[in-house]
Order: sequence, then structure tokens, then C-alpha cells
Amino acid sequence: MLFISHRGNLNGKNKDIENNPIYINEIIKKYNVEIDVWKTNDGLFLGHDLPQYKIDEQFLVDNKDKLIIHCKNDDALFY
Repeated sequence: MLFISHRGNLNGKNKDIENNPIYINEIIKKYNVEIDVWKTNDGLFLGHDLPQYKIDEQFLVDNKDKLIIHCKNDDALFY
């Protein structure tokens, strides 16, 4: 069975910290995590409704086996 944390959440929504890379890094130690990824001219970001937390490509590479990536815009998808 595969357990997936939604945006890092385990017990319902927590909009204050979901998609935060620090939060994701803690949860990913035990669970796979679905994250929301944006690509803008300024780089890669996590965030549900808008690009909120800047990340680098290495974050995605380092965690590739544990992430389920929801591309939030076309640029993220084609990146």
C-alpha cells in the first residue's frame, strides 16, 4: 500500500505550512508527498494557489523517488 501526504499534510489541511519545503522535508522521511510545482521566470516554486516557496531543481532531484508532482502551470509541466 502506498501512503501519500497531500502537500505535506497528514491530518487535514494546514494552509499555513503546506507545500513549505521545510515541512515537506520532514514528512518525506516517512511518506510519499504530492507537491504543487510552479515554474516562473524567477525559477521553481511550491505553492497551491500561487508560487510561494522558491526551490531549486536539486530539491526535486534529491527527492524524486518520494514526490508526486502536480504541475500548476504549463511552464512547470514542460520544464
